Amino acid sequence: MSFLDIFSLFVLLVIIGLVVGLLLLLAWLPGNLARKRHSPWAEAINVAGWIGILLPPIWMLALISAFLRPRAGTGAEIAISQAEAAELSAALTPLAERMAKLEIGMRQLLAISSARKLGG
Repeated sequence: MSFLDIFSLFVLLVIIGLVVGLLLLLAWLPGNLARKRHSPWAEAINVAGWIGILLPPIWMLALISAFLRPRAGTGAEIAISQAEAAELSAALTPLAERMAKLEIGMRQLLAISSARKLGG
């Protein structure tokens, strides 16, 4: 075997490894997304993602389902952890205060504008 034979075999093995890794990543993706989004169908979506490697339309349905949330029933509420709730609360508190200040400012401007129209 010459150097070119060994090099081409190495390149072929790297390409095969990358393709297998990409297929495994694609199979894992829908289930992982569904778990992160707290989907009630996370396990079913995970299984469909792995089966979808052999049947691509099933994989596409699994990926779409990972982003869906039911409108009613037990899966309709969003399950978030206490840490996420505290983080959201900390982010929304300054926004609520800012909105309150803006509302006060708008009421003052409305009062000034009304006074000018009446007086003017």
